[in-house]
Amino acid sequence: MTSLERREFKRYGVHAQVECRWMDASGVLHAVHGLTRDISSKGMFILCDSQPPEKTDVQVEVIFQPVDENTRSIRLRAESLVLRIQSSGGAEADRGFAILNRSYRLHNGREIIED
Repeated sequence: MTSLERREFKRYGVHAQVECRWMDASGVLHAVHGLTRDISSKGMFILCDSQPPEKTDVQVEVIFQPVDENTRSIRLRAESLVLRIQSSGGAEADRGFAILNRSYRLHNGREIIED
């Protein structure tokens, strides 16, 4: 059984663009861009070369592209906590960090769902 199968919330192998922002202890705002490796209602793993420190509060915005010209893109905006960092030991393509969503909102130009 893989680690994804043991999780409390089902994760889906969705690859979408994501931007993550956080403030460091000095008050400097940081931002990184990456891709989601997997996502659930309670969290996600973000693939990127640089990561915020563990236990950091972050704001994320995930952009789900429309499936055709008749639909709009959907954005997920979340207030999250960095749970773990994966920066070495695995394949370079797996560098990134796992987050826990404390709250999130889905948008398609207007708010759809809030948790």
